[in-house]
Amino acid sequence: MKALLLSAGFIIGIAWGIFPGISKPKSTFAKLFALVVMTITIILSLLPQTAGSPEDAVLVSRMGATKFIPVLCTIDISHAMRTDAPGEWIIPLHGSSMKSFLIRYTSPTMDDIDNNTFGDNNEVIALLKRGSNDGEFFINGIVEINPILTLPYIVGLEERARILYFHVPMSWIAFLAYIIAMIYSVKYLRNPDQYYDSIASSAASLGTVFCVLATITGAIWAKFNWGSFWNWDPREISIFVLLLIYSAYFVLRSAIENEETRARLSSVYAILGAVAAVFFIYVAPRIYGGLHPGSADDSSSGPVLSQQDGTLNVLKQIILSLSFASFTIIFFWLLNLSVRIKFAKKALFYSNNS
Repeated sequence: MKALLLSAGFIIGIAWGIFPGISKPKSTFAKLFALVVMTITIILSLLPQTAGSPEDAVLVSRMGATKFIPVLCTIDISHAMRTDAPGEWIIPLHGSSMKSFLIRYTSPTMDDIDNNTFGDNNEVIALLKRGSNDGEFFINGIVEINPILTLPYIVGLEERARILYFHVPMSWIAFLAYIIAMIYSVKYLRNPDQYYDSIASSAASLGTVFCVLATITGAIWAKFNWGSFWNWDPREISIFVLLLIYSAYFVLRSAIENEETRARLSSVYAILGAVAAVFFIYVAPRIYGGLHPGSADDSSSGPVLSQQDGTLNVLKQIILSLSFASFTIIFFWLLNLSVRIKFAKKALFYSNNS
């Protein structure tokens, strides 16, 4: 199911990019479709509240944190019971697993509290913190009543988990761009046509842009999760080396004036660069131990590629698939514009000099 959902995003994005052609203008319908997919992706990535379970609040407490976390639950105020402590009440709480828990709440009388304060027996996202035992919680307020969508709360990552929808697709699109640059470089070597060279060089340029963006978002992730922007993790080293390889590609192109020589040499280099990209993106990080999921010392292949149950919530899979589709569409749209601009400039140059 996971592989199908994630593949759907790539298929949609690639189909949008190659039809009716990489360098042909996109129809109004295709542009509207692209904007709709991107808008839905942004909304689903950023707006839904994160919400965990009472068990998550227990786990956070056992890890030493004393903070309130958002929990999806139902609070049954109609069965509130007074305790022996002055002004203290016990209110039943039902989590998503339908297990029953208790909330300790302090109030002079329950008459002072409107049922709507706790959602009137509707599903709510409440800020809870573990009490004296695993079945008891304190409440610090209601975040939302009857939420339409909620993203799962990931202990240790929390809101920072949202960067997954940007960092991972950026990394994969950088790889896709380098593969496209290789494909059109091979086409150029078989049939020397500046059209193929223009697509190859434009794809390599955009791939490097996405590679830089993946590095930046990864550095932000590393700062908040590992303590520093750069940790010399194998994946961080790999992407740094990859940026050096393609920086040399652009130096090579700028150093050669003759169009045919430049295109021929850069085509060979792009093919070698794509082979290096496969090694540095998919092979090297799995040979050595590191902080990233899927490293040699990690028992799983990471939340995106792992086939284990529960590694990626279904809603997260859908959003990530939409994100793959959106970034693939953005890449092909920019590639389309870049190639068309290059040929427009060449046409203008030849018309001015004819």
